[in-house]
Amino acid sequence: MQMTLKRFGIPLSTLFFLLTTFVFSFSLQAQQNKRVEIETQGNADEMIVVPIGDEGLILFSQVAPGKFTFAKYSTDLQQDWTVDCIVNTTLDLSKYVYNGKSLYLLFSRFKSPTYQVVKLNVKAGFAEKFEMRSVNKLEITDFEAIGTSVFIAGKTRSEPILLHLNLQNKQTQVLPTAVKGKAEIQSLELDTVNQQLNVAFATWRGRENKLIIKSFSPDGHQINSVALDSEPEKNLLTGRVSTPQPGQELVIGTYGTRGSSYTNYSRGYYTRSVYTGTADYTQGLYISKLNDGQSQFIKYYSFTDFKNFFKFMNGRQQERMEKRIKKRKQQGKDLKLQYRLLVHDIIQRNGQYIMVAEAYYPEYRNNNYYAPGMFGYGYGYYGYGYGGYNGYGRNTPVFDGWVYTHAVIAGFDMQGNLLWDNSFEINDVKTYSLREKVKVSFSQENIVLAYSHKGMLKSKIIRGNDIVEGKEDLPLRAEYEGDVVRKSSVDNVDYWYQNNFLAWGYQKIRNQKDEQVKGRRNVFYFSKVGF
Repeated sequence: MQMTLKRFGIPLSTLFFLLTTFVFSFSLQAQQNKRVEIETQGNADEMIVVPIGDEGLILFSQVAPGKFTFAKYSTDLQQDWTVDCIVNTTLDLSKYVYNGKSLYLLFSRFKSPTYQVVKLNVKAGFAEKFEMRSVNKLEITDFEAIGTSVFIAGKTRSEPILLHLNLQNKQTQVLPTAVKGKAEIQSLELDTVNQQLNVAFATWRGRENKLIIKSFSPDGHQINSVALDSEPEKNLLTGRVSTPQPGQELVIGTYGTRGSSYTNYSRGYYTRSVYTGTADYTQGLYISKLNDGQSQFIKYYSFTDFKNFFKFMNGRQQERMEKRIKKRKQQGKDLKLQYRLLVHDIIQRNGQYIMVAEAYYPEYRNNNYYAPGMFGYGYGYYGYGYGGYNGYGRNTPVFDGWVYTHAVIAGFDMQGNLLWDNSFEINDVKTYSLREKVKVSFSQENIVLAYSHKGMLKSKIIRGNDIVEGKEDLPLRAEYEGDVVRKSSVDNVDYWYQNNFLAWGYQKIRNQKDEQVKGRRNVFYFSKVGF
């Protein structure tokens, strides 16, 4: 006989389940644990934060011409050390990367053949400098480091260039990038399993489109080259490489329909396509498995088959989209979508391979107001900034930033099967340079998605196709009682370690209560947020 709570007639087993669910959900809510503030002269003092896992974080900035200061903080935001480094004043900071052991900074200038690399030992707190000469007029797009070797990707005169710099002997070499037709380096992926660098090239020759993966050893020798051929009516646009075990690789990326051009959006940078197709839109995701350099399969998944891809829309828009999709499928066709996606690195977890990407569109202004584009939806179906028609006349529209609409997240198994998908709406976010906004962490079987905007951390918790906790807003509180945040800018958030995120940015604060900080102040802050 089932026991019940007599007064309300509720079975105790049901009550236990409800209480357990409540406690578990409460434990996943975001909590701001600690915050550090540094007073600044507005945004002129550019601070850069690099999370380094359970080692803590690195904060660095240029404090004078040719002088950078680095500081390491522990996970409880206590400062461990600081160190200064003098760099070549004729060069600018181009890229930086943390490879799990050291932080590397690349300094260069477009018309100069001189490159300088600063290698920061994050444990001991000392910096080494290396200077060498190589190709000039290089438009740098990516940067990776393995031990005493660094790789620089870019292009010059519309041709892809891959540089290898040996920091030990200061030798440089241009690595082989020759492919048939036109090409761009789409991404650099550090393979820590095989200790090699995987370079993805997007290539096209006429209507023929391929993705080529070249692998290089730390000393710059080419190990392998694999070409992924697309189906006749599909274009492979992007590709990320993951290595489950030695000799085995998974490539996950986006594809478009024929006529879609390729544009490099990986790692948060944007380069113009050299292909003269009609668009650069994404139709869905693909996954390919490689064994010893041989392609075993390639599977395609249109976003029209996803369960949750269009959930960011309101009910009426979603209903209209579903009707269009259903009508096309009844005709034996797929509805062509017009999305641009910023693709993240592949995440390996519990035998699954998880892909995260963010959808966005360009916005334009014209005579100090916005042109709605062709049909005014902005949801990947002839959206804002489509560019086909200016509703307010024939004046040339002016680019006014990238607007994010939502993030899509999907899980695959080793056989390339799509296990689940979900989405996370992004509201009112516009940037002038593409970068990853949504970050991911894991709590048992749940996935936490988060981004920051105007001093708020916005989060959503999912489990596969299901939503555990809907979108929540957490104000990133200031340091002192009586603080009123007047403005937040340059909002950033990144996954840090365990169940913690790191949020940072600039704020203008006013305080009329606390005598210690009474008045106005401009601060750079970074804050630990746990789930």
